[in-house]
Amino acid sequence: MAFFRSGAIRVGFVVIATTTAVCALAIYVFLIRDLPDFRSLDDYRPPVVSEVFDRNGKLIGEFYTQQRRIVKINEIPPHVKHAFVAAEDGSFYTHQGVDYSSILRAAMANFRRGEITQGASTITQQMVKSLLLSPERTYRRKLREIILSRQIEQQFTKNEILFLYLNQIYFGNSAWGIGQAARSYFGKEAPDLTISEAALLAGLPQRPSAYDPNRNPRAAESRRRYVLVRMLGDGYINRKTYETELASPPQIRRHPDEENLRMARYFTEEVRRRLFEHLESDAILNQGLRIDTTLDIDLQRAAFEAVQSGLQAHDRRRGYRGPVRQILEDEIASELIRLKKTNQGKFILSPATSLDGDVAGESTPVLHLEIPFDEPIHGLVLAVDADKQIAQIGFGSGVSAIADLDDVDWAREPDVEVRPHPVKNISSIFSVGDVAQFVRIQDRSNEKTGREPFEQRRARVDLWQVPEAEGALLSMDNDTGDVLAMIGGYDFTHSEFNRAVQAKRQPGSAFKPFIYGAALTRGYTPVSTVIDRPVVYTDPVTGFIWAPRNYGRKFYGPMTMRDALKKSVNNATVHLFRDLGVRYVIDYARRLGIQAPLTADLSLALGSSSLTLLELTRAYAIYPRGGTRINPGFITRVTDGDGNELLGEMVLGEIPPPVRPAEPIGDKKPLGSEETFENLAMTQIITPADAYLMSDLLRTVVQEGTGRRLRRLGRTLAGKTGTTNDFSDAWFMGFSPELTTGVWVGHDDNGTLGWGESGGKTALPIWGAFMKVALAPYSRRDFEVPDEIEFQRIDRTSGLLADANSKNAYFQAFLEGTAPERSFTEQDTTKKRAQAARDELF
Repeated sequence: MAFFRSGAIRVGFVVIATTTAVCALAIYVFLIRDLPDFRSLDDYRPPVVSEVFDRNGKLIGEFYTQQRRIVKINEIPPHVKHAFVAAEDGSFYTHQGVDYSSILRAAMANFRRGEITQGASTITQQMVKSLLLSPERTYRRKLREIILSRQIEQQFTKNEILFLYLNQIYFGNSAWGIGQAARSYFGKEAPDLTISEAALLAGLPQRPSAYDPNRNPRAAESRRRYVLVRMLGDGYINRKTYETELASPPQIRRHPDEENLRMARYFTEEVRRRLFEHLESDAILNQGLRIDTTLDIDLQRAAFEAVQSGLQAHDRRRGYRGPVRQILEDEIASELIRLKKTNQGKFILSPATSLDGDVAGESTPVLHLEIPFDEPIHGLVLAVDADKQIAQIGFGSGVSAIADLDDVDWAREPDVEVRPHPVKNISSIFSVGDVAQFVRIQDRSNEKTGREPFEQRRARVDLWQVPEAEGALLSMDNDTGDVLAMIGGYDFTHSEFNRAVQAKRQPGSAFKPFIYGAALTRGYTPVSTVIDRPVVYTDPVTGFIWAPRNYGRKFYGPMTMRDALKKSVNNATVHLFRDLGVRYVIDYARRLGIQAPLTADLSLALGSSSLTLLELTRAYAIYPRGGTRINPGFITRVTDGDGNELLGEMVLGEIPPPVRPAEPIGDKKPLGSEETFENLAMTQIITPADAYLMSDLLRTVVQEGTGRRLRRLGRTLAGKTGTTNDFSDAWFMGFSPELTTGVWVGHDDNGTLGWGESGGKTALPIWGAFMKVALAPYSRRDFEVPDEIEFQRIDRTSGLLADANSKNAYFQAFLEGTAPERSFTEQDTTKKRAQAARDELF
């Protein structure tokens, strides 16, 4: 009996041991085997924002999959930690990772409901779930969470756990972690958060969308008050602090960097594209790289404003495209209610004027709602007064304004074939029930308007519409090749297509400098004679007949190269192009960095081949650089989070090397034949003398030709306008000794810009507005004159040397030994003698 008893005991022990082992194995396989290994803070490497900086260290861009910025433990203020502990886990500092009583209460509630509706996660468990596990709501995941939480509590201090938690959790509004949340909601860094701001943020992780202060301000405020009550109850703040913070709801603000990020979007997207060619996407988007670039955000801002203003001015010249919608008069009341909801966030509070009531001496000034300046807002036409030529515009919430004919007389019906003209009657612009976009403009001061007092105090508004045309601007530093500013379109949020580097458009007359530059290398001088006469070209293959005409349809006959370029004479350029040879001009353009396909026919003389703005700008920059090649730079350095350099300076691919010039034509031969292009330094594309002569010719365009509106800047400038057929493309390409800048304006569908919208009218004002700001820090200086250059006084009429009889002369640069040898008087005397000899003979 004892034997059987002892045997049963042994069997029992074996069964128990086996069962225990099986259970342990099951627990291991089911819960523990594949648990993440997390041993130190060094292992914590979540996705972090990679930041892009301009040349002066200002933030201009971000690349990320999760918008997160890590905040170090010692930089997180105590009151921020306390706010989250009070909101999420009151017993955080006493439990060992798990609050079993809370788990029991939640389990009983879930059992009664038959589903998982409540959780009981501590801060440690929330951190584990977010960092190491999936968000699925199952008992298996909960058990794994408990095991890991216990391990984490043994491995880390409470302070370190809070560090992990605060940097890991999601706050809504694309913000991960406390560092980004502080920036996204309050426009500041985490160490600068107040108690009230920390309380609002501490209320978000539970339900980020429901408590988002941008979408649900009342819910967010209720949650903030709850957190402050919890902080008071747990002893983290005293009664006085509680009352002070309760009465100080935080203001939602954008971070100051947001404006820079908005203006630099086209540039930073180009940076991202270039980085993706050299680095893994995970490194760029998740590893917190520092990317230093060539951009100057202050110049980028000037470029942004110049392009936007220029496109808006062009849009006004083209006319008003009509209201957004029209409603019936009996729907006006409901429409105003709808506008109130649409515009509510744009209204501003402003002190009432004396016309609203005497507020002097009141302890609390009277405030009323107004529409902001410079921000488009939808409005409804409530009344049109044809006698006073004004319209009353309503915006909801009792906010209204006046549109005066003097401010909206540009709003004619669009017609691209007609010269813009002002509207004479406001009734032809507005009808009651029109819903359109308006923008507030400055009130007139000290002006007798003849209006009633209530009309005088109304804000003045102008019509506003998104421009249909697009524009691009690119500016480079002549010394370094750094791209200082780049705009790829009117608005990146509407179109990410970068017209500065991706769009290929016909340059029109902006291509002409390459023809005249090529002529200088073939023995021509600035005063060489070219003939402006009609030309008809028939393509031998297709039979297409091409008969180019000058702008204005006028022919000048014989003229100097200088005059032909400054007046942008088409036919004279075509004749010069034919004399030089198509292949020679194409080779010259290739040396300057033009890499796009070029049509090998006479139409190339007028810019028929499509190029990018980047190509043109790079080519133009060779002239002020003294003939040396330039590779536009975008990125100067890329480093990882540990400061290791990943990429040095990144530039475009190499420009093709110099090529052998074509054979001479007649008695004209390439200048300096003893120094062929092949013998020039690899970076020397053309000789310094030829580069200077071309710069001087293009300066004449600004001083006397199609770019003369730029003279008001009072700087040394050179450049060329460009306009294509039917006014489809408008260009201004130009440079100073310091900067080279190109501007293009056009439609993506190649539609016309409208009657008279030439490069000088549409693109040049944008160029000038930008360069006025960009050149302000520089002292005025001229282009550097090479030793091989001499100056001679030239008669403007004949293009020969001026003498005492010349009434209109100027100084012209020449390569030594190439200036005219005779004056106009000497030539005239020779002609008279020859005529006299013929007369005597006959």
